[in-house]
Amino acid sequence: MFSTIFLQLIVFFLPTQLGLHFWPEFSRAAGIKVDYLSPTLYLVDLLLIFYISLSFSSIIKWIRHHLSPVLIFLVFVFVNTFFSISPLNALFWWAHLILYTVFFLVLRLRKVRWTDIKTPLLASTLLIIFLEVIQLVNQSSVGGLFYWLGERAFSTSTPGLARISFFGHDFVRAPSTFSHPNSLAGYLMVVYYLFHVYRSSLWQRLVIFLGLLLTFSKAALLAFLLVISLHANPVFLIWFFTIFSFLQPFVSAIPTSIQFISDRVFLLTPTKDIILESSLMGVGLGGFIPSLALHLPGSHLLSEKLQPVHNLPLLLLSEIGLIGLGIIILLIRNKYKKNHYKKILALLAIVIITGAFDHYWWTLPQNKLILLLAGAVLL
Repeated sequence: MFSTIFLQLIVFFLPTQLGLHFWPEFSRAAGIKVDYLSPTLYLVDLLLIFYISLSFSSIIKWIRHHLSPVLIFLVFVFVNTFFSISPLNALFWWAHLILYTVFFLVLRLRKVRWTDIKTPLLASTLLIIFLEVIQLVNQSSVGGLFYWLGERAFSTSTPGLARISFFGHDFVRAPSTFSHPNSLAGYLMVVYYLFHVYRSSLWQRLVIFLGLLLTFSKAALLAFLLVISLHANPVFLIWFFTIFSFLQPFVSAIPTSIQFISDRVFLLTPTKDIILESSLMGVGLGGFIPSLALHLPGSHLLSEKLQPVHNLPLLLLSEIGLIGLGIIILLIRNKYKKNHYKKILALLAIVIITGAFDHYWWTLPQNKLILLLAGAVLL
């Protein structure tokens, strides 16, 4: 009973980003504070720790039965951290990733099902969509209670916001409680997929789709079209968009006159250099931005330029190298061969399609956690 309450709290607060940020020296790149490098203790992290602690004995038992792969994983974590461009950064990122991985393990050990999470997931999703609509109408943040759920203060005059143009007028794209509307779109895409798979009420799917539509995320809408509407073969989609992602640094004819494209293309060349220099082990988890600062000319060392490359496979390869990427592929492949779940392949296709144009599945906690939650329920 106690564990069920904690799980429902976790699911409800999943889309929030209330946290305590720290700014040690390693949270800077080229002397500039970078949000992605700031060690952060989130409210959801505390709930995860309490929830995990309730299954401590089951976790120990599972580790004893899977000692060899666990040791291999820990050795890789040690080596990746030790040889990282920023070891303290890597240590923090690995600690967070291990916490989330153990959470996924506990969900599987407890055999959590859709009925266990549907109600709090629906409630929190309706709340963030409501906030998204209000932000879009007001063209500003709401504040108040929503500030404590992680809403960031903004108005039409705030620089660096994601915008969209209608009939010559620029509108701010609403991020709700997320750091960017694209991150919100990825989250809602996975939520919609879950409600779609489990054939939930039409009104619930329509509201979630409305929230997805209002993010104006091209990548998420493309994933919706291919995976949900057209029911395209997920294996083909995974291969096609993975190859497309890896080919991006070598394509010189990308139209950079479009702003949102040029912002992404800018980082492809230094990303290619980073990967070629550390192809086997990578630059360490969370090490992309510190490494990027060493590959950019001084005139480009600006806070808006110091961000992860908008390409999930390339970001993964740069931080964990071919060895780490190979381990992930083997785990996914073995799980698929064992279970033959097309639902998981479709979920993976959504991640690969959106990940070909963004990085939030690897860098932002809300997206990582909804992905792990969905995977645990669908398996």
